[in-house]
This record gives sequence, structure tokens and C-alpha cells, in this order.
Amino acid sequence: MLNVKNPLALFVFMWLFVLYIYSKQYSLLLTPLTFETIGYVIMTCLSFVLSFYCMQIIFLEKKFVKNNVFEESASILPKLRRIFKIWVFFTLLEITYFRGLPLLSVLLGGEGKYTELGIPSLHGFLNAMVITLSNYCFYYYIKNKDKKFLYFFILCVLWPILLVTRQMLLSMVVQATVIYIMCNSIRISSILKVIFSGFLIVCLFGLVGDLRSGGDSFLNLAQPSSDYPTWLPSGVLWVYIYMVSPLNNVNFNIHIYPDFNFSPSVLISNFFPSFIRTKIFAPSDQFNFQLVNEYLNVSTMFPSYLEAFGRIGSLIFYFLLGLLISFVYFKFKSKNSNVKWLFILAVIFHNLIFSVFVDFFFNLVFLFQFVLHFYIAKPIKFSSNEN
Repeated sequence: MLNVKNPLALFVFMWLFVLYIYSKQYSLLLTPLTFETIGYVIMTCLSFVLSFYCMQIIFLEKKFVKNNVFEESASILPKLRRIFKIWVFFTLLEITYFRGLPLLSVLLGGEGKYTELGIPSLHGFLNAMVITLSNYCFYYYIKNKDKKFLYFFILCVLWPILLVTRQMLLSMVVQATVIYIMCNSIRISSILKVIFSGFLIVCLFGLVGDLRSGGDSFLNLAQPSSDYPTWLPSGVLWVYIYMVSPLNNVNFNIHIYPDFNFSPSVLISNFFPSFIRTKIFAPSDQFNFQLVNEYLNVSTMFPSYLEAFGRIGSLIFYFLLGLLISFVYFKFKSKNSNVKWLFILAVIFHNLIFSVFVDFFFNLVFLFQFVLHFYIAKPIKFSSNEN
């Protein structure tokens, strides 16, 4: 059975699933799957698997625990309050500077675009803060059943709605889901509930998409093939296109990358705030990456690493990245582990899940989340029950 608590196992399953549904060619938009793409995805999965077993050797003598119970600490809440106050101060500064909130601009037809709110770079740090706060609020709720933390979590979730930003909302929900899974035993009934809930979400996703864009309009874009089972809800086709179109863009361009390359600035530039990045680093895309369709413009996590290191070089990078992820996973499972590994693992899971669409490992928002979790949770440790 798939170990959903192992991030690399989930990554491999997810990418093999995407590769399989792509091979069904249920859309005329999809270019024929090349041997280069198939080989690259499989070798990426093998790089991560190999890294996991290599790290397992290092932790061979460690004692692991089945259930982790966190100890209370008097130092964590003051740090959360401090971060919350900083977030409120600078958020109010942004709202004052931009004279309103995006949602009000959409509903009331205010001046400016709803996407314009946010001081460059500062806004990304503020997003990292509120996502981090949502992590702790949700964790404290599921641990102590204190509704106060549930209300704070709901307030955090409402914030991206006010900003009209789906990405931050999805990030909060995905990370909260991972925290819940990592803190609870997985039962068959829970899995069935998740599957049923997922099906309802897919149906709702399709319904909302049809209302916003029109069902016929999306069919013209998606171009379902004659093999596509038309009896399925429209949401299934929406999700199918969203899942395979990023790989479609990679498949269309895989031949342009050499076996080896060394342009780490493609990745390093993401460590710098945007107002500095544009002055120091030249625009990337040295290989002239082309989209299959201009309306489907995401391309998985792969292009950044292909451009930076080439096809074989990027596989070496994935092995090193897999070592780091495996280290975090084993630290989380180790006896007397620090609670920070739970939250760092939640961010890693988030980045791996979204690797089907985009690269978040070198995104400044989620990098700053790592820093915040190291800062906040340092004194707190697990009280553990051994297997």
C-alpha cells in the first residue's frame, strides 16, 4: 500500500499517474509522448527513490516512532504573536498605500486591478508569514480541540479570498491537509472520505469553471478526443487538462535541452527579492521554451532545472534534493524529534504536490516559510510512542 506519509513515495506515485493519464491522449492538444519525456520522468522518480534508500542507510541505527505527540512550550505563542503583529503592521501599510482590498475592487469596481496589491518582495514575505501562522493555528486546533485556533485558521484562510489569490488559498489548504495526515493514523474510512470529497471538489471545480468560462468555450480549448469518456462530469476534463498540459509543454520542448548545462543563476536568482533580481540577473529562458497553447502556460517544476543543469545534470540535482527531503522525513520520524520537522515536511509535501504544475522549491515565499519554522519551533520537541 502507498505510504502517503512518505513525501518521495507520493511524488513517484503522482508523477507515474500523470504519465499514465497523459499516455491515454484524451485531448487533441497533447503532443505525442516522446521516449525522452518518458525516460526523463522515470529517471527523475528513480533519482528520488535512490536518494531515499541512501539516506535510510545513514539513519539505520536511529529509533523511529509511529505516533508523534508534541510537548507544550511557553516560548512558541509569544513568537507567533510577534510574527502576527509584524504581519498586521505591514499589511495595513500595504492596504493604506494601495487604498483598498482586491476583493472590494472586484465587487465595487474600484480603481486599479485586483492583482496590483502588494509591495514587491515585502508582499511575498507577508504571504509566508500568514501561511505559517495558518500552519500553527490548524495544528493547535487538531491537537487541543481549542476552537479559538480554528477561528484564527479560518481568518487566515479568508485572507487570500480578500486578496483574490487562489494560489495562497490552495497552499494553506494543502499544507493543513498534510499536517492533519501526519498527525493522525490513516484509516480506510478516512481514505474513502477523502476520495468522495475529492470527487465532489472535482465536480464543483468543473461547475464553477463552466459558469466562469462557459462549457462550450472550455471544450473548444480542451479539444477532447473521441476516446474521452464523455459521460464523466465536466470537472474531470478540467482536472485532466490542468494535470497533463504542464507536462505537454515539457514534452514539446524536451529536445532543446543538452545533457549537461551549468547555469545555476536560473535558480539562485530566486533567492533575491524581485526588485534586486531584475537588476542583477538577466532574463532566463536561454533555450527559447515554447508553449503548446498560450492559454495553458504552466510547465511543471522541470524547466528550471533542465535549463540550469541539463537533462542528466538535473537528475543529479534531484538526487541531492531527494537526500535533503529524505533527511527531513527521517528527522521527523526519529525519536525525540523537533516539531519543526513536521511543518517543514508540510511545506515539502506542498512543493512536491505542486511540482506537476510549477517549481516552488526555489520560490522565496516557501523558502521564507522554512526560515520561520526554524525560528518558531526550535525549543519544542516530540514526546513519542515507539512502534
